[in-house]
Amino acid sequence: MTTEVVVNADELRGPTEHRGRPRSEKSRVAVLQAAADHMVDFGFQDLTVEGLATSAGVSKQTIYRWWGSKTDVVVESMAEGYLVSPLGGPADTGDLRVDLERWIGELKAEIEQPESARLVQAILSALTSAGGTSSAIQASLIRPIMESLDERFRAHDRTHPGSLPAPPSFLAETVGASLLLHVMFSLPMSSEWIDQLMSLVTPSRDGDHSSRP
Repeated sequence: MTTEVVVNADELRGPTEHRGRPRSEKSRVAVLQAAADHMVDFGFQDLTVEGLATSAGVSKQTIYRWWGSKTDVVVESMAEGYLVSPLGGPADTGDLRVDLERWIGELKAEIEQPESARLVQAILSALTSAGGTSSAIQASLIRPIMESLDERFRAHDRTHPGSLPAPPSFLAETVGASLLLHVMFSLPMSSEWIDQLMSLVTPSRDGDHSSRP
């Protein structure tokens, strides 16, 4: 009876159905922390199950017994708060449009990689599910991105008052929602689309929006 209770509790932790013996909490945490550290230092492309096993001090068979793939490990690492927003937010070089274009371009290049695309789809699947996993991923991934976008627009508003076409929070939501929509439905982030989005949310190249008739 005790073993069955532990297994069921573990199944609630992540999006993967776990197989075999109950997980050692110490080993589970070590694997999730190793996944988070590797994502921060090297990214998803270079992450391997062998590398995770070595870093966490467990066998590769142990990881495959508890998770179906490295993607499942990363999603659970996000859901449990070990990995927070590996995508980051836009930098602040003083040029809002350039900063946003560069950030979207980096995001586009990352998610167009085949392995990253699988990770994105797994994250989106977890986001659309009910329960704590969805809420946890929103808190660890989506919210930090939205907050960084909001802060970038607010920074521009502080240094260039009245130049934005709408309140900073609204513009941050517009960019974030547009990106999420394109990622969810695998819509192309073409140069034309990025340029149109930038024209919508950043000051005119010819001058401030406040000076428009």
